Amino acid sequence: MEGSPRPVDQARRKAISTILYGSLALIVTAAGIYALSPKPTSDDSPKSGSSSTDTVTTSSASSQPPVQSAAPSEIGVRVVYFGMPLAATGVKKETVELDSPAFLSNLQGALTELHPSLKSMLPSMVFLVDGVSATGDVQLENDVEVDILAVMAGG
Repeated sequence: MEGSPRPVDQARRKAISTILYGSLALIVTAAGIYALSPKPTSDDSPKSGSSSTDTVTTSSASSQPPVQSAAPSEIGVRVVYFGMPLAATGVKKETVELDSPAFLSNLQGALTELHPSLKSMLPSMVFLVDGVSATGDVQLENDVEVDILAVMAGG
């Protein structure tokens, strides 16, 4: 009996492998979603009549045209929706203009104003900033891409 592992060790190994495989499945799924999302190229330019991408401005500016300055006072954030957030908004991709400096919480507030149905989903959504899972209230740079997807059950 020296060569056979103890039953406790087998149960512990099984639990650890289940956790590792579940984590691996989540990482692979997120990486797959990110890899399948369209990435803008230098050839991409807004085309009139396009319904797949909307540009939304959320700022405190009045109807005056924006003033160009050396340091931009607004940043553009490209938002891509997947799964339930996509179903809730009905929009695959949109650009949101935020006052600079902008943080993830500013984007979340702007999105819930644009799409009130997202407010109840916020606690169960994952935000990827340029493909990296965002934890906390990270600062957003101009022309950053934020992927929004719901946490998936199972694993």
